[in-house]
Amino acid sequence: MAPGFPARAQPLDWPQIRSQGGAVVKVLVAGASGFIGSHIAAHLHASGHTVVAAARGVSAAQRRAPWFDWTGCDFRRDRADDWAPRLAGVDAVVNCVGVLQDGLGDDSRAVHVAGADALFEACERAGVRRVLHISAVGVDAAAGSSYARDKLAGEAALKARDLDWLVLRPSLVIARNVYGGTALVRSLCGLPWVTPVVGGDQVFRPIGMEDLCAAVEDLVRPDAPARQSFDLAGPERVSLSDTVRGYRRWLGFGRTRIWRVPRWLAAPAFYAGDLLGWLGVRTPLRSNALKQLDFDVEGDPARWMDATGARPKGFHNWLAAHPAGMQDRWHARLGFARPLARWVLGLYWLATGILTLTVARSDALSVLAEAGFRGGGQAAVFWATSLFDIALGLAMLAKWKVRSVAALMILGTLGYVAAITVLLPGLWADALGPVVKVFPAAALALLVAATEDER
Repeated sequence: MAPGFPARAQPLDWPQIRSQGGAVVKVLVAGASGFIGSHIAAHLHASGHTVVAAARGVSAAQRRAPWFDWTGCDFRRDRADDWAPRLAGVDAVVNCVGVLQDGLGDDSRAVHVAGADALFEACERAGVRRVLHISAVGVDAAAGSSYARDKLAGEAALKARDLDWLVLRPSLVIARNVYGGTALVRSLCGLPWVTPVVGGDQVFRPIGMEDLCAAVEDLVRPDAPARQSFDLAGPERVSLSDTVRGYRRWLGFGRTRIWRVPRWLAAPAFYAGDLLGWLGVRTPLRSNALKQLDFDVEGDPARWMDATGARPKGFHNWLAAHPAGMQDRWHARLGFARPLARWVLGLYWLATGILTLTVARSDALSVLAEAGFRGGGQAAVFWATSLFDIALGLAMLAKWKVRSVAALMILGTLGYVAAITVLLPGLWADALGPVVKVFPAAALALLVAATEDER
C-alpha cells in the first residue's frame, strides 16, 4: 500500500478530510449520462462533492439528475478552448466517455483520441492536475480491434501530459443497471431452455459498480497515487459460462444448457451489429466486441489493491448482496423480446403498405369504392394510407423516434377502425376478422413505446 494512502476497509470521512484541507471539492465527470459515468457522478455527489456533469445531449439526463451542474460536450468536435469555461473552479476530472465502434453519430478515433486529448490539454492549461481516465481491460495493440487501438492512443495522449493522471481499466462492471455487454449477458440469461454463448471459457474478474465508484472516490484525492495504470477488477475469476449460470440463479431462472456457438456461426450476428451501428442502432453485438472478448477481459487487480488497500467483492458475493427483483427479471426476458417486437411491428406496417400497392391493389381499390371513394379522392386515400404505412414501418425498423412512431401507429389504427365503423361497418362481422386483428398490433405498439429506452 502506498505510504499515507488509507485502505478501503472503512469509508473515508470526507467532511473531516475537507477540514484538513485535503479534499477534492469540485469534480467534472465527462460522460456523466453513460453507464459508468452516471454511477460515478452519483457516488461523488452522495459523498459530498460538487459534480459538474458533462455529456452529449444533456436534456434527458438533466431531467433524471437535476442536482448535478450539467454542461453539454461533444468529444467528436470539442477542442481545448471549448473546455476552458467548463473547468472553471474544478479540482479534478474523471473521463468516462467511450464508444465501442464507429457508427452513425459515433467516431471512435475522435472520441478516444482527439476529443480526449482536447480535454487533457484543457486540464493542463487550467491547472486541473488530477485527471482519472476510465479505459478498459484488454486495451492492447495485440487485441487487433480499432477499439483497443484508439483507447491505447488516448491513454498515451494522457500520459504525455504534465498532469497527475491515472488510467483505470475496469474488467466486466456489474450493477443493478446494465448497458452494453452486461445487458447482453443478462438478456442471454432470459432465453428459455438454452443459453447461447460465443466460446464460454473466456475469464472475467467482474467488479461491482460500488467498488469501482469507491475506487474513483479514493483516487480523485490529491494525495492519491499518480501517473500509474490500474486494472480495476474483482478477486474472483469467473468464466463466461459461469457468469451466465450465476446470473440465471440470481434471477431465479434455474439451470440452463450452455450452447457454445462456434465463432464462424456467431460472426454474421456481430457484423450485422456493425451494419446496425451505421443505421444508428447501438448494440453490444459488434465485431470489436468479439475481438476484445477473445483477447482479454480479465485484468489483474493486484497493483491497484496493493496501492490502495481496496477489497472489492467477488462476483458471487456481489450477487448475494443484491437480491434480484421483478424489474431485473423483466429486463432479462425482454432483452431479446423487445427488439424482436419492434422488428415484427415495423415489418407488419411495411408489409401492409407494400402489399396494398402491389398484389392487393385491386382489392384495396374495391374496398375504397365500396366505402364511397371515387376518382381523385380514391387515388388520394389509396396512396396516402399506403405510404403512411410504409413510412411508419421503415421508421420503426430504423429505430427513429420509436415512441412517436408507435403513438402514430396507435392513432392510425384507431383512425382506420373509426373510418371502417362509419363507412364499412359490415367488416366487423367478417369471418377473417380484418378489424379485430388490428388491436393486437396496437397493443404491441403500446408495449414497444412503453419499453423503449436506451439507458
